[in-house]
Amino acid sequence: MKRTPFHDHIEELYQEFLALKEGAVADYIPELAKVDPDQFGIAIVTVDGHVYQAGDSRQEFSIQSISKAFTYGIALEDRGVAEVEARVDVEPSGEAFNSISLEPETGRPRNPMINAGAIATTALVSGNSVQEKIDRILEVFAWYSGRDLRVDEEVYESEKATGHRNRAISHLLRNYDILSGDPEEALDVYFRQCSISVTCRDLALMGATLANDGVNPITGVRALGSEQVPRVLGVMASCGMYDYSGNWIYRVGMPAKSGVGGGIVAVLPGQLGLAVFSPRLDAKGNSVRGIAVCEALSRNFDLHMLHSTRTTTAAAIRMSYTAADVRSKLERSEEANRILLENGKSIRVLELMGDMQFVSAELVMAEVMSYATPPSHLILDFIHVTSVDHAAAQQLCELCAVLKGKGTQVLFTGVSGKFGFTKKLKSLLPSISDWPGMDFQDIDRALEFCEERVLSDGGWSPTGASAPVALSDQPLCKGFSKEELDFLEGLLDKQTFQQGEVICRDGETADRLYFLERGQVSAWVRLDRERKRRLNVIGSGWAFGESALFGDGRRIADVISDTDVSLSWLLPGKLFEDASPISTSVQTKLFKNLSALSFHRLRRLGEEIRILTQ
Repeated sequence: MKRTPFHDHIEELYQEFLALKEGAVADYIPELAKVDPDQFGIAIVTVDGHVYQAGDSRQEFSIQSISKAFTYGIALEDRGVAEVEARVDVEPSGEAFNSISLEPETGRPRNPMINAGAIATTALVSGNSVQEKIDRILEVFAWYSGRDLRVDEEVYESEKATGHRNRAISHLLRNYDILSGDPEEALDVYFRQCSISVTCRDLALMGATLANDGVNPITGVRALGSEQVPRVLGVMASCGMYDYSGNWIYRVGMPAKSGVGGGIVAVLPGQLGLAVFSPRLDAKGNSVRGIAVCEALSRNFDLHMLHSTRTTTAAAIRMSYTAADVRSKLERSEEANRILLENGKSIRVLELMGDMQFVSAELVMAEVMSYATPPSHLILDFIHVTSVDHAAAQQLCELCAVLKGKGTQVLFTGVSGKFGFTKKLKSLLPSISDWPGMDFQDIDRALEFCEERVLSDGGWSPTGASAPVALSDQPLCKGFSKEELDFLEGLLDKQTFQQGEVICRDGETADRLYFLERGQVSAWVRLDRERKRRLNVIGSGWAFGESALFGDGRRIADVISDTDVSLSWLLPGKLFEDASPISTSVQTKLFKNLSALSFHRLRRLGEEIRILTQ
């Protein structure tokens, strides 16, 4: 994926907190005390599979207690909810991770995120031996991370040699029959599980898998059943940061799990997995830099899960097409149409929909940055968008700034009066008053604007609304001889209209064919008593009202002058009443040209329908 502004955010956070030197590495496990305290990595994986990383994001380290959350999910699947809950509760303990926090009467651990609960949970993983259980854990962890992981034997031996408190906990659990087998076997699996080596990117992808309802967003492999995902995220939210869990959910607002190896993984359901690796820990056993980075990201991008209703991003982009496929409704000359066909791909339209939040805006950014050639114009349509939060507005403004540097002009349609979005844009985009990008009610007007720019950049000089077009240059008069033109002109009556005047109305008798000499008009169809939609735009040199050639029909649209207009109109009855050879010749050529134009319009309409409905 090409670099986006969000990559720069991650890099800036890395540089900002690189100077943070507080805390100390875990030294009660000798092997962990050897870790370089200055290692520091950040990784984010979204549910649409985009990966952002900075620093030592591919440096392997010991997963430690982060493994508890994922092993808890395995136990739920292997033994069922009832059996797991009978042996391990889900209440926060408010105590340190290695506390002996058991129910006084039953001996049941308070939750699966403290050591006592994790040892009990590990014992519930399917397998008849230590090796079978750890193989099962490694298999599932590979589904989460997208690659085969391994146990770091040196860390395992170090944990096993110094884990006396955990050994006492496991025997106490056996005393209460929470463990039904050999406590040393359960403990051995637990030590091995905590010694699995991962990278920051691995953890971010594991978190993104939980965010994506248990399915790895890159490989498509399901790692956890959908019904178990809320249970795992629930205990992560309430217990994952030990006796800092309350502060964490208050400040950061994402289910998370930390480990004394220096890692933290956080999950924003439906959106992303976030991981930070930095070995220096605070007094509660959490990474100092990890907490700082997560707090900053949550604050800067409104990632707190209780901030607002969250949606998935699958429908963020409703439709994507270029002006080579779908054009404005303005009728243009053959030469202009040829130029737009050749250069229309430089105009890109993205119709957006749903709630625009951090990850949905990120999806839009990733889509735009993936284009091999930046478009000259990008239209972002918000007609079907229901809300835009601050993080999305911020990212879209940054996208505008990046694209401006690449020579791309961004236009927003359908934002007028919506969500306070325009206010956010004005606060985030300097010199917006000089920017035409928000002056468009709909895609059609924006396309018309972009087409004019592309035609102008291509060296084409449009006729313009103010320049008159002779009858001989009208498409309906193509192939007419001078004698035929003189005959037709003798039948025409001239008329002018001021801007905003109605030329003909919906429901009126269709008795006149109009040749537009100068100006521009629009045809509007009524949707109901209050709403109208622009059906077509006709400029100098085009005709309208062709239905008059087919007898007494009714108009189906209002035609209104967009500018001051000069036109000529023909009562077809005058033409049909004349049986002279020249009249017959004019009739024949009019119908021939009308058929060709109609075929061209139908073909173009069919192509647009195919694009817009695929």
